[in-house]
Amino acid sequence: MSDADSSLAQFDWFAFRLALRSAAFSDGRSQAEMAADAGVTSSDFSRLMGGHHLSIAKVIAACDWMDRDLRSFYRAPPVQGKSRACSAGNVKHSAVKHEVRA
Repeated sequence: MSDADSSLAQFDWFAFRLALRSAAFSDGRSQAEMAADAGVTSSDFSRLMGGHHLSIAKVIAACDWMDRDLRSFYRAPPVQGKSRACSAGNVKHSAVKHEVRA
């Protein structure tokens, strides 16, 4: 997560990888059995445990297998003050005074 822009929403791949590895090691079964139980291929399960970024469907399947909420790995962007800029399409231009320069 450190190489990404911290002002944007992010998925914490490092925390996800640690949680998956911990769940897998405490499970004690073979990787193929755990992958089948999770509904992903053994190769995908291995890649997820290695920290690779895969499709959201596979990440959700792994989260369900771990009995973890996907959003527990979501990192929301910092809350910023509300903008006061008039960028909406409903700005009434007739009410805006324009300065005329000579």
